Amino acid sequence: MARPQSPERRKRYTIRLFQHELQQIQQKASTAGLTVSEYFRRAALNIQIRSRIHKKALGELSRMTGLQKYLLMKIVGLPHEDELRRELNSTLAAIRSTLDTLLKKKAEPE
Repeated sequence: MARPQSPERRKRYTIRLFQHELQQIQQKASTAGLTVSEYFRRAALNIQIRSRIHKKALGELSRMTGLQKYLLMKIVGLPHEDELRRELNSTLAAIRSTLDTLLKKKAEPE
């Protein structure tokens, strides 16, 4: 998301970093889907920095959970229903555990 343009001219500020520091900052900015400037701005102003990867992962895990629930309803009356139900329930539990882990990490400050 781009910052709105203000009629005020922007000022340039130069900082000195070691190469490894710059690489780490660039990686974190990329993961969050931000430019390095926007990443610095948000970090300096204590604005929450959210990762794009978490949003995508949460969406995918939510979709998979819905699909698993749908499959649980569709196996009623099939041969080996109990075995299928156990496998689907264990998969659903693993998805839920992963989702909970991601949500906890997302709630932690960076």
